Amino acid sequence: MPELENSEVIKHVLQSLIEISGRKTTHGHAVLTMSDLIKKLRDKYDFLKNVEIKDTRFSEIDEPITVMSGIDKVGSDDVGKALYDIIKTMNYALGEDAGHFFVKELKNKMNDDYLLSFEEMGLDLGLLQLEVEVEEMTRKI
Repeated sequence: MPELENSEVIKHVLQSLIEISGRKTTHGHAVLTMSDLIKKLRDKYDFLKNVEIKDTRFSEIDEPITVMSGIDKVGSDDVGKALYDIIKTMNYALGEDAGHFFVKELKNKMNDDYLLSFEEMGLDLGLLQLEVEVEEMTRKI
């Protein structure tokens, strides 16, 4: 199996998150939410400056996500932590619109190569889904 670069993994995850979120809200809202989220997380993860999200609704550019190759030099553990925060924060940012199985939907969209990359990065989507469910139950109690 070919090893995926950080830039490929991040771009695919962000595209998938926007696609899933866009079905539950609107595509524009999903893109703006992701853009704001990436900007906020740049303080914690400096390498996210290599990620740019553009609202393409009113332009001829089809691709809202640009991930520069500089992110490929970052350690996989750090990328895994950033992806964890991105996925979890996106889930909370969307609130009820995200749906109960938001993380599970993301996991189902990933092929084996991406899931293997997640493992190498220390990111377990099954565990993340469980965390989200436990936190939701705790809030309700």
